Amino acid sequence: MSDLTSPPLRRGVIGVPGMVFMVIAAAAPLTAMASNLALSVGAGAGVGTLGWIVLVGGLLAVFTAGYVALSQQVVSAGAYHAFVTYGLGTTLGAAVAYVALLAYNVATLAMVTAFGFFIDVALSQYVGLDLPWFLYAAAALGIVGLLGFVGADVSTRVTAAISLLQLVLLVVFVVAVLLDSPSRFDAAGFTPSEVFSGNFSLTLVFVLLSFACYEAAASYGEECNAPHQKIKRATYIALGVLVLVFLTSTWALIAAYDDAPTAAAADPGALLNGAAERLLGSDVGAVITVTVAVSFFAAAVSFHNLSVRYFFALARARLLPRAWARTSRRGTPVTAVLTQVAICAVILTGAAASGAAPLSTVFPAASGITSLGFIVLTCMTSISAAVAAFRGRLPGPALQTRWAPIVSAVGLGAVGVLIATNYSTVTGSDALAISLMPVVFPIIGLVAWQVVRRSPARQVERALEDVG
Repeated sequence: MSDLTSPPLRRGVIGVPGMVFMVIAAAAPLTAMASNLALSVGAGAGVGTLGWIVLVGGLLAVFTAGYVALSQQVVSAGAYHAFVTYGLGTTLGAAVAYVALLAYNVATLAMVTAFGFFIDVALSQYVGLDLPWFLYAAAALGIVGLLGFVGADVSTRVTAAISLLQLVLLVVFVVAVLLDSPSRFDAAGFTPSEVFSGNFSLTLVFVLLSFACYEAAASYGEECNAPHQKIKRATYIALGVLVLVFLTSTWALIAAYDDAPTAAAADPGALLNGAAERLLGSDVGAVITVTVAVSFFAAAVSFHNLSVRYFFALARARLLPRAWARTSRRGTPVTAVLTQVAICAVILTGAAASGAAPLSTVFPAASGITSLGFIVLTCMTSISAAVAAFRGRLPGPALQTRWAPIVSAVGLGAVGVLIATNYSTVTGSDALAISLMPVVFPIIGLVAWQVVRRSPARQVERALEDVG
């Protein structure tokens, strides 16, 4: 159940396909190929990136075991909040909830900013239309807010269309490379000598970040029927699809060049487009450029939906003002939608007024917080699952509920250390203000402790009861 004074989110508006497409939209596979994975090939383990995709996919499958076990006990729009509270208590649950809220909000900001920049580049290059990037970003933000207002059912149709376009383009690219250079699809990238070559720790970070939010299906559990079954199915399907797409596409990207690591080191941003234009023609290159921009919009829609569901869930739990728990006649968290759009609009206005460069200031700051936030959320959830299992509160095989969460917590924690020690590389900026942003996480912990200490315990607990 949910808090009886809070109108519920609308049931039955999203199913397994919708949840999967929302997740794929957040991961933005075409964009990941053109950025994170291309950077990994050029500055990380080179062709060994292939092996790391398999290893990271395995680590996330281990994490998913405990994550899914928790989803069978608690269903909430604020999934991480509920999962961590279930095993570790209200204070840590509140801290994780605020981390999720921050991460998803800044991710939305990052995505609309990137959309504005890249659509400006595409339109000026191919159409000759040259307008300020922030006008495109503002228009995208308005549409994102409108989609959030009308509900998850409409948003999933939009993200599904854009996600399918990305997948089709990547399939066409893989087939083109396979027909052109079949002999280059060798197994060298899976050998230990290649996997652990170069700066493989950087590859580990970039590959893991490419999968960020693959597990977000749980946040839509209140809006689907039979959430326990559908969350489990959608999470495993999303992970499997992303592993397959990233593996085959990266393999093709490496096979498209005589020396892909050297080409990627020279210009990682041109690696995918260069190969596509050579094999498929300049028109396809233009389509990919525009689709990369549009994929940022789809990611913004997905992160916006996650943000507003955390506003809703935390307000229902009395961790935010009650106004954000209001829903419209359509069962959408309308006040949260307006708030999230307003936050992004204020920051975008400030960035535009100050002349801040979108890719060297706004995007790095947001991507750094999002990447660390993802690690905090997943690592704490793994610890929560293990603790709940050892306390007898999480039924299931010990391998799934105890040992898998312990292994994933150690692995994800190690990646967190790598992100912290390579923070300027992950963000693409060595600006002092951006480098200091991780201090926000201990501040969030202190805020959560104060909020929970002053909140009636039953009010917080009530919002954590199973709504499935």
